[in-house]
Amino acid sequence: MGVEHIALVVSDFEDGGVERNLTNLARGLARLGVATSLLVGDPDHAYLQDLEPGLRVLRVTEPRTQYLSDFMRRERPGWLVTGKLADDLAALAARSALPPAAGGATRLVAAVGTLMSGRFATYRWNLWKTWRETGEIHACYHRLHGITAVSQAVAEDLAQVFGVTQVPIAVLNNPILPDDLADLAAAPCPHPWLAQPKGGDRPPVIIALGGLRKVKDFATLLRAFAAVDRPSARLLIIGEGKERHRLSGLARRLGIAGRVHLAGFIANPFPYLARADLLALSSRREGLPNALVEAMALGIPVVATDCTGGVRDLLQDGRLGALVPVGDMTALAGALDSSLHQLSIDALDRTALPQAAEPYRLIPAARTYLEFFRSLPAPGG
Repeated sequence: MGVEHIALVVSDFEDGGVERNLTNLARGLARLGVATSLLVGDPDHAYLQDLEPGLRVLRVTEPRTQYLSDFMRRERPGWLVTGKLADDLAALAARSALPPAAGGATRLVAAVGTLMSGRFATYRWNLWKTWRETGEIHACYHRLHGITAVSQAVAEDLAQVFGVTQVPIAVLNNPILPDDLADLAAAPCPHPWLAQPKGGDRPPVIIALGGLRKVKDFATLLRAFAAVDRPSARLLIIGEGKERHRLSGLARRLGIAGRVHLAGFIANPFPYLARADLLALSSRREGLPNALVEAMALGIPVVATDCTGGVRDLLQDGRLGALVPVGDMTALAGALDSSLHQLSIDALDRTALPQAAEPYRLIPAARTYLEFFRSLPAPGG
């Protein structure tokens, strides 16, 4: 039976990868002819502008459990897809109160984009809290009808740490790359550091993308950048978050404030990314980072922390970009320095990068999600 209506939920709609990925998935599904609804907390967000005409965007109101219950009762979607744990829990609570004839037949699917066990890192010494959350996630996820994971490492984490083994799990590529990527990248770029063409007299520009949060570990990136033996190099970080004040202060103390720019959130980062010399990913953990795929699609060399199996797989064990240990400032500085040197003598082969990113194109990736959704049996079936 074909899919009639798919709803995707991101109640706390911010500037992160979950929001961008589920928006892209909704766009792809709509273009494949599926009736698609995107339920979000902020319908006016920049990610949600200029969407496909047939894609509905609805505002989630609190309490979200009641909103989702009312939505399923009224709309009867075939699938409800969630991308954050709070929404996973709310969707299960909302559906459990509904009989099959009033929305209870909706299949619930969690799109998991990161190692769920990574959430324990901030309180790893609190064994009771770790035990409680492990049990909560297990109890939640074993009641789902399906789970998508962005990498094999994420899928294995769910099975090995949380015991989720009885629910269908599919490792699927996120629909990260829009069809008009080349046009988006060719748009004007107002940043003065990127005004001149690469090479020649232009100082090299390292770019990083992501929310200014501890998990992105931009503090280690700043320290590594300060140790790079290229005083003309510049570091541009695109993203916003609670760490801005701390990172700005660190840049001043390191004496690199004049060569670092925290540019804030930018809805279309592709003109900046396409004109940069090198992408740096310093995260402590990731599922599979959008920025890495986007840079590779544009042929931009990358240096990344070996933070998950997804990153290592994407970079083919370091063949497509340098991998360094998480939190190792010295190793990161060395990889940045080496990559910039290779770029300066035109010794980096970029030809394999776009090819490795191809599976993350919008329509092919959305089609694999749709096939997985259609493979899931109806509740009670």
